[in-house]
Order: sequence, then structure tokens, then C-alpha cells
Amino acid sequence: MKLVSARLSASALSLLFAAGLFVPLSAGATSLSHHNTHSYSRAASSVCAKVSAASVSAIVGHKVPAGTPYTINTKATPTNFGVSAVDTTCTYGAQTSMAALLKTVTLSYEVLSKPLTTSQMEQSISKATAGSKFKFSSYSGLGFPAFYFILNEAGITGQGILGVKSATHYYGASVETKNITKSQLASLVKLAEQL
Repeated sequence: MKLVSARLSASALSLLFAAGLFVPLSAGATSLSHHNTHSYSRAASSVCAKVSAASVSAIVGHKVPAGTPYTINTKATPTNFGVSAVDTTCTYGAQTSMAALLKTVTLSYEVLSKPLTTSQMEQSISKATAGSKFKFSSYSGLGFPAFYFILNEAGITGQGILGVKSATHYYGASVETKNITKSQLASLVKLAEQL
């Protein structure tokens, strides 16, 4: 079985983080090598070591392996409003089967080169989510501006929370299941702040 969107929630977070810098990830970074505005690489393993698998497991209620780090560097272009970004994710879980994917947790942080306007974010989100069932709403449980999102694509439901720490710094957490509460997601975002 081919996983059409093996990193669906991470992709949705990247979408919200970069809001215009995002290119959907599907089945791994190697399939995206033709996009010249993005480069994908393994981040230093020390990034994910800042948040233990035990800490993540305690929140989600099942055992997860140590985080696997990835970095997506996005170049500034006219299409993405001249904003570059570095998105670092730590994926706690195997993405080798649908069953494994449903237990995967992704923590992320992103740094943009400059802030995006609300209009730019709305345009980018609309364009990037065309054809997907995507909903988001404000979330007030973190003590700073945040958004809850849910995305249905290719038979997978992903959800997460994105916290906006500043105009250019974002933290988030996402999962590929409906079985995690918003409160659990918020606790995961707090862990993502440690990355």
C-alpha cells in the first residue's frame, strides 16, 4: 500500500507555518527533488534529542521511538511573497504502514525571513489546500496566539495546533489520527517549544 501523504499533518503544519512557502509532502522528501524552491535534508539528531520519546509517549498514551529530524529550507520567490523559511520537524514514529502512521507524532518549528500579512496567509492556504477538506480555527489554550487545524486527504485525517510565538517564529504539533484531544496537542506544542 502506498501512503499518499505519509507526512500529512507535518505538511499541514508547514502549510500554516509558511503559508505560501509550502509544497505538500507526499511519501517522503525524495519525491520532491524537482521543486527548486525547497531543499530537504536530515537535521542534526541533537535537535530531536531535546524532546524525549518518553515525554511524547506520556502525552499521547502510547510508546513512540526517538524523533527523526528533517529540515525543509524554502527559498524566497515572488510566488511565496519573497519570504524564505526554515522548517524543522521531529517525527516520532515509523511511517512504514497505515497502522504505524496513525501513531506518528510530529513536532515542528519554523522561522520565516519576514512576517506574512493575513491576506498573504489566506491566499496561500486557499491555494495549497484546494481539493482537501481543511478547516482551522483559533485555539486559546497556549497563552499565545494559536490555531487548531484538521485536514482530510487521501483517506487520512490529520490534526494539529500551530502556535504563533512571534511574527516569524512558529511552533506546532500534529498527528495522523482523530484519537488525540486538543489539550494533548497543546501539550505537544509546549514540547515543540523546546526544539
